[in-house]
Amino acid sequence: MKSKKRSSSTSSRSTKPIIILKIILYIFSLIIAVFDFAVFFLIFVLINIPLIRKSVFGKLALDPRKKTWERVESNEYADKKRLDIFFPNLKQLRLESPKGVVLFAHGGGWISGYRRQPNNVSWYRYLVGKGFIVATIDYSRGYRAEIEELIDELLEAVEYLSKRLKALGIDKQISLIGLSAGAHLALLSASRIPDKIKCVVSYYAPCDLIDIWKTTSLFARFSAVTTLKRLPRRSKEIYEKYSPINNISPDFPPTLLVHGLKDQIVPYTSAVKMFKALSQVGVKVKLLLHPYGDHGFEFVLKDNYAVRILEKTADFLEGNLW
Repeated sequence: MKSKKRSSSTSSRSTKPIIILKIILYIFSLIIAVFDFAVFFLIFVLINIPLIRKSVFGKLALDPRKKTWERVESNEYADKKRLDIFFPNLKQLRLESPKGVVLFAHGGGWISGYRRQPNNVSWYRYLVGKGFIVATIDYSRGYRAEIEELIDELLEAVEYLSKRLKALGIDKQISLIGLSAGAHLALLSASRIPDKIKCVVSYYAPCDLIDIWKTTSLFARFSAVTTLKRLPRRSKEIYEKYSPINNISPDFPPTLLVHGLKDQIVPYTSAVKMFKALSQVGVKVKLLLHPYGDHGFEFVLKDNYAVRILEKTADFLEGNLW
């Protein structure tokens, strides 16, 4: 018992200097950001190399690893904002029509990430290979835009996508799927236009933004402050206003919440609270938890739990609520 106590205390002491060093680097980078954003961004990337490597270059366990779409459209849906639409090869899949339409919102803490990032493309290959039309956008960075602008861009994308598909003779309701910050935006967007959304899939979203401050993740806290432009102690009402858990109504679309129990950036309890809140108002909601998944677990783990969650996600998007 003594040896275990010594080892645990030793490990905690060894991690403290790393945390302190990261805090110093973040403060230093914020000072630099005032003068040179490029240098600031470089420091920010260096601090978060392990997280970025996993989130940018990871692949799904069920990724076909090859192009699954027949064609791709890239159109401007708003001023200087582009939306890509990936169309499945219906003949190859032996389908008469697409199984559904999915608008994908990438992760990245509201301040990073892009629509054609390798890990996101892995999602497109999987969903398009399942017979879905997949659309995706790049929303504005939180360090430049207000959070409301990011939501508006997703809402504009829904409107544009709906009109574009109708012009092509495709009359299907749009589903939203998002990862992390993208899932947060998807949930908030769905609360604004519930009648226009078929369903929502949320992977490890901060459903209660205050939960971000219950972790040791400096990246999560930095991203939240950068995007909301305020600290929770001084402006708790802003964190509450933009928390999906506080934007629930009985007409909220059917929702699938996915989270890893070992998530070190957004606690899994955030999804559990959202699940309970939606259930209480009678919304059809499902919760899938990976027993040892961290943030972005689907890009790293290839076990049966991860595979089953991906399969259940495709089923949910198709309308099979099990």
